[in-house]
Amino acid sequence: MYWTKTSAEQGHAKAQYYLVGSYCNRRRVPQDYTQAVYWYKKSAEGGDASAQYNLGLSYGNGRGVAQDDKQAVYWWKKSAEGENAQAQYNLGVSYENGVGVPQDDTQAVYWYKKSAEGGVAEAQYSLGLAYYNGEGVPQDDTQAVYWWKKSAEGGDADAQFSFGFRYFTGQGVAQDETQAGYWWKESYERGNAKE
Repeated sequence: MYWTKTSAEQGHAKAQYYLVGSYCNRRRVPQDYTQAVYWYKKSAEGGDASAQYNLGLSYGNGRGVAQDDKQAVYWWKKSAEGENAQAQYNLGVSYENGVGVPQDDTQAVYWYKKSAEGGVAEAQYSLGLAYYNGEGVPQDDTQAVYWWKKSAEGGDADAQFSFGFRYFTGQGVAQDETQAGYWWKESYERGNAKE
């Protein structure tokens, strides 16, 4: 702890980021989210993409700092530009819902696609939904199914349900009730109680 803090105080971004874990998880210091945000910000300003993402979460949730959607988006964008796939997903959600930024389906799809290509199952599902509904991209059942399949295989319960439904109706894939049942069962086992 002494050396981590010493390194953090000397401006080492990774040490600043690791120091946050001590304040969040009560490791050798009392839990203190205000201190965690302080060190996240130092590390984020030093260019650490993980710290930028987590600082965005702190602003988004109002944990250790006043809740501020615009600041959350600001830090997620910095992190997303540093190729943090989870930050890219959060940025997509922000644009889709108009939280902290003006609502913009095209921007939502742009960030969902970057995140989906980075392997984030939730982004793959959201991208599939955008293609299915034609929001921010031309409507395309083939692309919707493609991304839902990736997301379903990645364990996203909503995608598993949607992918199963495509098999049930034969929309975008050959109809196959056995496959529909398989994916619905997977979705149910992950806690999705849709009927």
